[in-house]
Amino acid sequence: MKKTLSVVLTSAMALSMFSSLAFAAKSSADFTDLKDLDAATKAKFDAMISAGIFDGVSETTFGLKDEMNRAQFAKVAALIMGLDVNQNLKTSSFTDVSVDDSANGYALPYIEALKTAGVTDGYAEGQYNPAGKVTKEQLATFLVRVLGQDEAAKGKTGTDKTVSDWAQGYVALALELKLLSNGEDGTFGGMANATRDLLLTGAYEAKQQYVPAGKVSVTGAKATGVQKVEVTFNKPVDVEKTKLSLKKGNADVVTTTAFAADKKSAVLTLTDVKISNGEYTVNMSSLDEAAVDKTTATFKGEDEVMKNIEFVSANDTIAYADKVIVKAKAVNQYGEAASTNAGSYDVYTSAATFTKITKDNDGTLLITLDTNTKDTTQGVTVIPVTIVNNDSHITVTKNFKLGTQPILTKLELGQPRYSVGTALNAKGENAEFDLNLYDQYGSVMSYETLSSEDKLKDTSLIWNDYLASEDVSYVIEDNGNDIPQVKISLLKDIDKSGDFSFTVFNQAATATGKVSIQSAKVATKIEIGDMSDVIASGDTDVYVPLVAYDANGKQLSADDLASDANVERIRVSISGATGSSTIATSGEHKGMIKLDKIDAGSNGAVSVTAVIATANASSTATKTYTVHDARIADHLKEVTVPAKNAVAGATSDFEFSVIDQYGQVLDDSNYVNSNGSVVPTADGNTKYSVVATAVTYDVNGNVIDNATAHVLTPNGDVLTKNTYEKGTNDYKAFNDEFTFETTSAAKEGTYVKFTVQILKGDQEISKAERTLTVVGKNADLTYSVGTVAPLFNAMDSDVVKDSELAIATSKLSREVKITAKNAAGESVELPAVATQITTSNPSVAQVAMGTGEDAGKAFVMGNKEGTATLSVTYQTVDGNVKQASVPVTVKSDMVAVDKLEAGESEATISTGANAYAVADLTVTDNYGVEYDKDEAPAYNYLMGLAFSADHVKGKVEIGADGTIKADSGTTFDLIITSPNGKSTITSVIVK
Repeated sequence: MKKTLSVVLTSAMALSMFSSLAFAAKSSADFTDLKDLDAATKAKFDAMISAGIFDGVSETTFGLKDEMNRAQFAKVAALIMGLDVNQNLKTSSFTDVSVDDSANGYALPYIEALKTAGVTDGYAEGQYNPAGKVTKEQLATFLVRVLGQDEAAKGKTGTDKTVSDWAQGYVALALELKLLSNGEDGTFGGMANATRDLLLTGAYEAKQQYVPAGKVSVTGAKATGVQKVEVTFNKPVDVEKTKLSLKKGNADVVTTTAFAADKKSAVLTLTDVKISNGEYTVNMSSLDEAAVDKTTATFKGEDEVMKNIEFVSANDTIAYADKVIVKAKAVNQYGEAASTNAGSYDVYTSAATFTKITKDNDGTLLITLDTNTKDTTQGVTVIPVTIVNNDSHITVTKNFKLGTQPILTKLELGQPRYSVGTALNAKGENAEFDLNLYDQYGSVMSYETLSSEDKLKDTSLIWNDYLASEDVSYVIEDNGNDIPQVKISLLKDIDKSGDFSFTVFNQAATATGKVSIQSAKVATKIEIGDMSDVIASGDTDVYVPLVAYDANGKQLSADDLASDANVERIRVSISGATGSSTIATSGEHKGMIKLDKIDAGSNGAVSVTAVIATANASSTATKTYTVHDARIADHLKEVTVPAKNAVAGATSDFEFSVIDQYGQVLDDSNYVNSNGSVVPTADGNTKYSVVATAVTYDVNGNVIDNATAHVLTPNGDVLTKNTYEKGTNDYKAFNDEFTFETTSAAKEGTYVKFTVQILKGDQEISKAERTLTVVGKNADLTYSVGTVAPLFNAMDSDVVKDSELAIATSKLSREVKITAKNAAGESVELPAVATQITTSNPSVAQVAMGTGEDAGKAFVMGNKEGTATLSVTYQTVDGNVKQASVPVTVKSDMVAVDKLEAGESEATISTGANAYAVADLTVTDNYGVEYDKDEAPAYNYLMGLAFSADHVKGKVEIGADGTIKADSGTTFDLIITSPNGKSTITSVIVK
């Protein structure tokens, strides 16, 4: 019984040998039956022939449509998989395979290699049938299994009647992967014999898709240009994660990385220097260690060497003119234009006058001659031109005949040079094309010659594809080397992408070019996003998120959505709410749809529709939201936990927030009508309120005077029973910091109970209590000194103002605090108890004790970079004196902004206001120090905050010190930015 060729491959079998085999001398050009192949197919044949996998059937004939036999198949399969082939093998394990077979004996070692690898067990018992044919469906099966897709193929089905039942899945997958294709009649013809061209192209496509098993490795690196290094991998890499770096010796070399489309190689382009003599190392990083094997490759760099100079002018005759440009090219060892500058060349000529030598954008040497001299005669004079490179002493000479005056005969456009990337993406970007205008001798005419002869005014550009004049503009100008260029500029962001062709005309000469435009930042598809919170009846200032995409499918940012172009093109309609029907262009909700007030009642609906309707894009999105019950105060959330105990004279801060029934913090923006009145709740006009009380008790639980132990409200008032009640429209005032405060006269055992309640009318619906107890002299406390975070070397920095070097008061110093815990391990708040502080190394850190209100506090300031040990002497609650030590580190890293936070997203101000206060700004530096709106101005000379206004409607000026001067009615975004890119924004209305 016949058997089909068994193709059982393991994951270790590879197609990588394509790149490792020695290149053969032959190519498709050597075979007469391959000369009419298209360029793409010819490239595939060249790769397989040069790799030694395929030979011709004769010296001049490839045998394109010859049917392949099993002997040929064995050779190709073994070579594709890179099997170990013993060419000295003379005996086969198959009885019908013999080295003496004149037709197929060459295949014996390949057949044995396949058998050893478990790829085939023959055609019949003990036989291989080397002369037998291979069908198309057998070929499809082989190629699919090479890619490790055997199981995937078994899971597929097919209905092609020209394919055997067993092969339906393999053929279906081979077609899907584009390894092979159907015939002109739409069927595969699986039982027909495969021809050599199918085997070659199918194997080539499989090689492109093959991903070897195992780990990623760098397989090599080499210089391919004076500033280019090619890096190869054994398999495709994750280009999002893979990072490549280059070193010469131990020195980093700055590069940019461009991965190939198949992700199996990359080119590193050196940005600052050229490759020179020395050892270079490429390192691959940022991939999981378990997924990589070899991560480095080295190569020997060499200095650039000029190999030759040659004239590239098309003709031996040059025109008779004041300016004639002769082109030449100096080539280095990489076959590219040598990077030597134009000043390293000397040019010699006679009869004509040498004017200058420059380099064009592609590295071509441009030699400008004046051939209209007293020593020249049209049609007679011979002009020798010699170019000498002074570094390499390479010389080239050419004699040019002098022709007549130049006549424009031909136009050619160079390759585009985009100002950003490889396409026009946004307003203001441009593309430049060299405009080579050739005279009758094939020489390029100079920009100056064309200008002086008014030939440029005859040059015009028309678009072959539609682009409106308001979208793009063009100008003809000098490219900087006396060569004309066409500069095409994008006048605005547009909503279409593609390659747009144009034609340049000058007299009878024309040239066609193409510019790529990638639509960016202009919405062509719109969606309404999901809200993170519910919409409640009576809510104000509700923002609905928008999601938009440009023509390339890239999601737009909030800034993009707020641009004039998108605000104008996206139309918004709203029902169930009062809104501006436009996109917010400023503030933290930029790019969202603002609903001023929810008009619909509970269980009603708010509907928002966004529409794009232009010539190039049409998109509509609608979303309807169910309106929930009006917001009410539901429960309390503890933000900051106070200590339970304190020594007399200590304080403890704490904070609660009022949370609504939907889990959001209640403030002044989502439950008050625009006129400030209380929003009706689900219960009608029932009043919800927050009541905070504080009562002081003695050790026996009796209420006592609260003068020595009490609670301070957020505005600093002493809180007494029933003195702090906030209604529905003042929850924001409650969501702030309260303070337990004790005086030195507070008696041991005295305690303060803080109670906060949410009331619905008179009914309590939520309650929280916190108690602080005053501990006495006999308390069993364990003391320690707190860790001191790293300090800036302020005193030695030469940048800090003298006024900021007072150790006990500067923000650049730190308090060294003594902390305590009781026997239960609970924190006990302490007053200032330090009596002395010393430093082991004053050159690193200097110390001081506080005075006045800061008496009893110890401070340290950084002097020079290094480490020191601080010793703090302190008095315990029972009057004993103790000492504790703590290390401190001083760094020389300059003070910089780590975080900017604006306390208000919107503010109404009067002119003359300060930007720090308007934004309720908090700045955190890289040492963890916080500066509030009052402190930040004094230290801005260190942090470099800058102020600007955006989306201004009206008139506003912001000074360097943050002073805002603006006309009444002006609105704008106040933007505060640090030099390292941190920023915050506040929307401002000027009264």
